[in-house]
Amino acid sequence: MALTLLLPLLAPLLNLPRPVTPADCPSTPTLSQDPGYAVYLPGERVTLTCSAPGSEQVSGYRFFYQGQQDPSAVLHPNNSARLELAAEKGNAGNYTCAYWRQESNREISSRNSSSVSIPVTDPPPAPTLSRDPEYTVYLPGERVTLTCSAPGDELASGYRFFYQEGQQDPSVVQHPNEGARLELTAKKGNAGTYTCAYWRWESNREISSRNSNSVFIPVTDPPPAPTLSLDTRYTVYLPGERVTLTCSAPETELYWRYRFFYQGHQDPSIVQHPNEGARLELTAEKGNAGTYTCAYWRRESDRKISSRNSSSVSITVTDPPPQPVLRLDPPSGAVSEGLPLLITCAVSRDAREWRFHFYKDGVEIVPRDMGSEISTMEPGTGSVNVSVLSILQAGPNKAGKFTCGYEENVSGRWIPSPRSRAVNVTVNVTGTASYSTRDILLTTVGLLFLVGAIAALICYCRRKKRVPKPQKSTEGSEPRGCARNLHPGHDHQGSEARVPGAEQMEQGSEVTYALMVFPALEAQATQSKNKAKPAEDEHVLYSEVVTTHTRKAAK
Repeated sequence: MALTLLLPLLAPLLNLPRPVTPADCPSTPTLSQDPGYAVYLPGERVTLTCSAPGSEQVSGYRFFYQGQQDPSAVLHPNNSARLELAAEKGNAGNYTCAYWRQESNREISSRNSSSVSIPVTDPPPAPTLSRDPEYTVYLPGERVTLTCSAPGDELASGYRFFYQEGQQDPSVVQHPNEGARLELTAKKGNAGTYTCAYWRWESNREISSRNSNSVFIPVTDPPPAPTLSLDTRYTVYLPGERVTLTCSAPETELYWRYRFFYQGHQDPSIVQHPNEGARLELTAEKGNAGTYTCAYWRRESDRKISSRNSSSVSITVTDPPPQPVLRLDPPSGAVSEGLPLLITCAVSRDAREWRFHFYKDGVEIVPRDMGSEISTMEPGTGSVNVSVLSILQAGPNKAGKFTCGYEENVSGRWIPSPRSRAVNVTVNVTGTASYSTRDILLTTVGLLFLVGAIAALICYCRRKKRVPKPQKSTEGSEPRGCARNLHPGHDHQGSEARVPGAEQMEQGSEVTYALMVFPALEAQATQSKNKAKPAEDEHVLYSEVVTTHTRKAAK
């Protein structure tokens, strides 16, 4: 004890270093860690920072691991020192630090800081990452599902997916204890490598598992689209018509097979001809009208590589137009030779465009043939549209079975209707003879009546001549109560005689006869163009009684 007190006094005399007293010792530094986890995972970075009190002069710092000096010291005089660590099982434990200063040619060290513990634990086992469907190559637009699953005995609080070198993908659907699924639509922009991990809460921090196995999603462009064509490119089809769809891949594409799609669904009725195309034979019906497409495919990398779909082809099916109705005028169908005949074709619905056709004995009638004309009534407000075949004069060659039909313009295609029911037309050739006989009988009866009247008139006039009366004039006198003297060229009604010379009156005769033609009888005679004429035209004899006063010579 006494020696300890004398040493400071004797040190200058003996040239000895002055001993350090507790009052000369520096203050204790502070040691901190960042991040301040309760537990660390292998590979995580940890920074230990040793800081001396602000009033202390510091020449350097020392870190101690498990009581032994750590040579990895970063010296920052008058500041602080940091020790960078990568957490591993080999460097887990307690850490302390101290600082020192140079004084009187000697190093004066501070007391050690409080210890900091760095526990290191192994992460949870890695999960399993899988994909569905399990293709070796994907086409743009195909759906891919990545599923991350933790081991069966591990409890996961959540999952993470990583794309291309550890970049976290935020599109995560988490299902703790069941796994997590990431839904993708394959495209060139998301092709690449994927991994995943799960994590749980432990020691007040998030403990993440090791990353899963990697899954690669390659994306390739599909082959170019094929060409879909129709053998008969109608805008509209009738039920029962045959339709052939042909699907052809580009010439550069070989060894393909084909699929046809109806309304987006695959059609199993396919005739395949690799390298030449495929044909789909259809019978047009209302049940298969709609839109068709096609594609071709082949096996590549243990899967079917399908082309893009072709352009769509639409098949429209419509019912045929209704059957027209044929009517005749006269309705009986029996017409006399030389008279007109009207044949009407009627349709029971409207349309924008019609084309009517008439047929005789199955052969179409061309307008102006057979002396015919065809006229069509335009669609109007009514519900019936009509076309009329006019035959101006019926003849023997006009007899036969008549039908009609029409075409209707539907979406640019002229669709024929069924033909109407056949109507039989007969021409009465003997009708002309019956008219002539009637005319002759009427004329004969009229002549007999006139002859009788004339005979009675002659008798009456002769009786009058036997008792003559004095006359002031010897010429042109007309007996009373007898026939009146008319102008030679007129009949008893003032009608002009049509036969030249018939009106000439014989001189000195008492009775003058005139031959008259009646227009009514002539009109009847012209009703038929080709009827046979009698030997002479029908005429009526008309008589005028003219009395001439004659003086007898004296005997």
